[in-house]
Amino acid sequence: MKLLITGGSGLVGRYVVDELMKQHNVEVLDIKPPHRSDVTFHQVDVLDLASVEQTVRGYDAVVHLAGIPHPLNDPADKVFRVNTLGTFHLLEAAAKNGIPKLIYISSESTLGFAFCTTRMWPEYVPVDENHPLRPQDPYGLSKVAGELLCAGYSRKTGMQTICLRPPWIWVPEERALHRQLIAEYPLWYKNLWAFIHVLDVAQAIQLTLEASNLPTHDVYFLCADENWTGQESRSLLGRFYPETKVIAEDFRGKQSLLSNAKAKRAFGFAPRYSVHDIVE
Repeated sequence: MKLLITGGSGLVGRYVVDELMKQHNVEVLDIKPPHRSDVTFHQVDVLDLASVEQTVRGYDAVVHLAGIPHPLNDPADKVFRVNTLGTFHLLEAAAKNGIPKLIYISSESTLGFAFCTTRMWPEYVPVDENHPLRPQDPYGLSKVAGELLCAGYSRKTGMQTICLRPPWIWVPEERALHRQLIAEYPLWYKNLWAFIHVLDVAQAIQLTLEASNLPTHDVYFLCADENWTGQESRSLLGRFYPETKVIAEDFRGKQSLLSNAKAKRAFGFAPRYSVHDIVE
C-alpha cells in the first residue's frame, strides 16, 4: 500500500513512519525533513493548497498527523487556522485526486476537558464516542472542526475518513516528564489521566488501514486500558469529579476513564503497552 504521512517528521510521526514502513511504501509530507533518509520527502506546508493538491496524488491512503499539537505555545488564531485549514486542504486535495481513504488523527480534546477554563465533568464513565463534545479552546475546537470536515467529505465523495482520538500520546523520549506527571497526578485531572503509548497509536493506524469492514466515516477513541496514575479510578472520580454520578457497574480497578471498546470491536485494537513500559 502506498501511503502519505503528513506530519511524519514530528515526534509521534517518526514512530508512525517507522512502523508503517515495515509493511508499506511510505512517503512524508512535512515542513521539515524526516528523521530517516530512506523515505521520500515532500517539503510542503499544509496551508499551501496548490502544493498540497500537487503532492497528494497516487496514494492508496493518507494519514493526517500534521498540525499544532496543543494550544499552549501558539496564538489561538494560529492553532485553529493551521489545524482546521490544513485539514480542509488535505481533504480537498484527496477528494480532487481520488484518494480512497484518509485517516485523521483527532484527539480526546474534542471532549473539552483538557484545556477547559470553566468547570466540566464527565456525564458518565467510562466516556465513549457518544459523550457530548464541549471544547472551549482553539485546539479542541479545531479537532471537532476536522472531524466535521471528514464527515462532510465522506458524504460528498464517498472517500473513507476514519478519525482516531488518542489522549496524551506518551513517548519514551519523555520518560522523565511522565514520571513527574505521575508524581503530580492531582494537577492533571483535566486530562482524565488517559494516555496511549505511541506504538499503540501506530498499531491502530495500521489496523484501520487494513480493515475492510469499517464504515465510510467513523470516530474512535484510542487509549491504554488503565489510567496512568496508579490509583483506583473510582477513587479518582470521587475526589476530582464528584459531580459524575453515572458510573458503569463493571468500571473497576485502574480502568481508564476513556473507553476504547469501540475500537476493539471495530478493528481489533488491543493496547500492547502500559504506563510501566514508559516509566520503568
